[in-house]
Amino acid sequence: MALTNRDSDIMSRRAEDAIEHISAIQNSKGYKWFLFFKRLKTQFIRGNIQEKKDFFRWIWSKLTRRENGSKWLQAFDNLEQVRFILEDLYFNGLTPAEMSAKAWKAKNTRQVFIFAGVPYHDIGGGQRCAQLARIFNELGYRVYYFHEFGTDELCIPKSRVPAICYKRIDHCQVDEVASVVEDGAIFVFEIPSATFKPYFDFAVKNGFFTIYEHIDNWDSSLGSSFQYSEHMLKHYLQNATQVTVTARLLAEKLEATYHRPYIYLPNAVNSSLFEPMRTYPKPKDLIIGKKTLLYFGSLWGDWFDWELVIYLAKNCKCEINLIGDYAALKKRIKKMPRNMHFLGEKDQSELPAYLYYSDIALLPFKNDTIGKYVSPLKVFEYIAMNKPVLATPLDDIIGYPNVFCSSRKEDWAAKVSENWEITDTTVFTSQNSWYARCNAMLALLPHEESTKPCVSIIVLNHNNMSVIFRCVDSLLAFSGKYDCEIIAVDNDSTDGSYTRLLEQYQGRIKVIRNEKNGCSSGRNLGAAAAKGEYLFFLDSDQWVVSDDYLKCPLQILQSDETVGAVGWAAGWFDPGDYKGPIADYLPNRGMISPNVFYRTDIAYLGSGGLLMKRALFEKIQGFDECYDPTCFEDTDLSLKIRNAGFELAYCPYMPIMHLPHQTTQSGSKQHEQLMNQNGTYFLEKWKALNEKLLDYPLK
Repeated sequence: MALTNRDSDIMSRRAEDAIEHISAIQNSKGYKWFLFFKRLKTQFIRGNIQEKKDFFRWIWSKLTRRENGSKWLQAFDNLEQVRFILEDLYFNGLTPAEMSAKAWKAKNTRQVFIFAGVPYHDIGGGQRCAQLARIFNELGYRVYYFHEFGTDELCIPKSRVPAICYKRIDHCQVDEVASVVEDGAIFVFEIPSATFKPYFDFAVKNGFFTIYEHIDNWDSSLGSSFQYSEHMLKHYLQNATQVTVTARLLAEKLEATYHRPYIYLPNAVNSSLFEPMRTYPKPKDLIIGKKTLLYFGSLWGDWFDWELVIYLAKNCKCEINLIGDYAALKKRIKKMPRNMHFLGEKDQSELPAYLYYSDIALLPFKNDTIGKYVSPLKVFEYIAMNKPVLATPLDDIIGYPNVFCSSRKEDWAAKVSENWEITDTTVFTSQNSWYARCNAMLALLPHEESTKPCVSIIVLNHNNMSVIFRCVDSLLAFSGKYDCEIIAVDNDSTDGSYTRLLEQYQGRIKVIRNEKNGCSSGRNLGAAAAKGEYLFFLDSDQWVVSDDYLKCPLQILQSDETVGAVGWAAGWFDPGDYKGPIADYLPNRGMISPNVFYRTDIAYLGSGGLLMKRALFEKIQGFDECYDPTCFEDTDLSLKIRNAGFELAYCPYMPIMHLPHQTTQSGSKQHEQLMNQNGTYFLEKWKALNEKLLDYPLK
């Protein structure tokens, strides 16, 4: 018997509840002890020689805090298998017909298969392959994530992996990949692992584009984690379509030994997370001093220069905050200076706040056989937050903005007391974001020549000196794939931004003056001056970070004639009201699965990141100027599009960043009055015109 939509919704909610209950059980101390004793019984008491060896390897890995190839503790956890099955059913179990019934459209985009050493959530989800998976998903690709090893089983995150398929490699077979892979797929391999070799060989044999990422000096102690062999590394280097290298010295060593061409792609920053213009709540456990110093990351490695950090603590008036797992250091900590504070592990999303309230960031890595071959990911995060950085002279980071490099502890101490002149790092961050790294990988692919769609981009400005120029600069930097014109409409600014727009972008963009401050009237003026087939509306507190920012919405408009507009932001109405939930405040921004490309069951689209055809905009007579200066003009436009017989498509797969509440006085009494006034007008207008269009609650 076929399931109704209601039955399917109930099953989905029950699956979600079951996943949450299982995670709660797995995170309890009692259950973790149960798994430990189960492993003890299975391997040490009843196991054969190999199982006993694996048990002791695992014990040693816990003492040294290093992964060494032993079985993951969750391999003994039956609940983990249940959770994987439920997540697969909940997130990806819907058929195309079931998706269509829910007004969700499945992705039919290019596939990216990632073969990583560790799970997605390792190091808080900050490690390289996790970031690549996240960005490829945000660009609209279908991501498949396979990992060889486990991670610290004491922390099982609940956040969803942005992948259609997420499996440990020993739970998979090559035939499974072969059954789903399509033409044009990309295969990315992070380690030269023998376990991944069958998948690598399959991809090479069938002509798929393969990237081998050389991220570490594997002939050091790091290689023991997966039984590294030079023969296997050579196999990957000789047969991969493209090789990328993360550190210069690593590249030199690779080139000298194997003479293989490569692309230099160091680590990068999650620029949507590490944003210095946001305000952050002060972390309660951060110890503030005359100078507040911060380090976050691994604390257990031999490459960490404790002598340097202790010298700073003893010789500078400062408080040093260290974020990371310090379980293996408890005896040493007792002997360390009292102004060194160990704050424990933090989720990656918490780290920007710690940086925001710190004066100096630290990178005390030794130039040893591991440290000197590393592209330190955290340095990009430090720099993105405009923080001065004290670092050892690692080859890759010398010359980075706001980074002082020295191996002498006396030099470090002297710099702590100085007042540094900080260089703005906006451009550096843009060039070294994970979007930039994925863009560089995609640029390696063979591209077919195609006609560039003509798009008119309309941005409003009203006293937005602090944000409008980043918006326009990003559009100029990332619009090469499109035949674009940029139209900035100034809504009666008084802060000098109108004059500066004219002077700074003379001849490169159109600048139009609106004699009043009105979102509707301003956008209508921009549209009247537009020449493009498509209109793309963007707010001044937004900026783009990839030249694929229009790829997905254009694909939707060109392939689905029922869709009149595609938007990056969306919302729903509560029954009988003009207010309701918006996508920004929903889990995963309202996308229930990484396999959903767009959904049409939304009530309206926000104007910040909205694409539509100019012909349709003119047919429905654009924005209603009764909503000036602001509030509900985009909601009204959305209903006008629906009233003309078209659907609205919500698709968050546009690489757009947003700094909220820069274009409105959200939360102020004046803004609240406008919301109520225009909301009442909107509700009365559409109750009279087409009341059915107000019946779009979140389901």
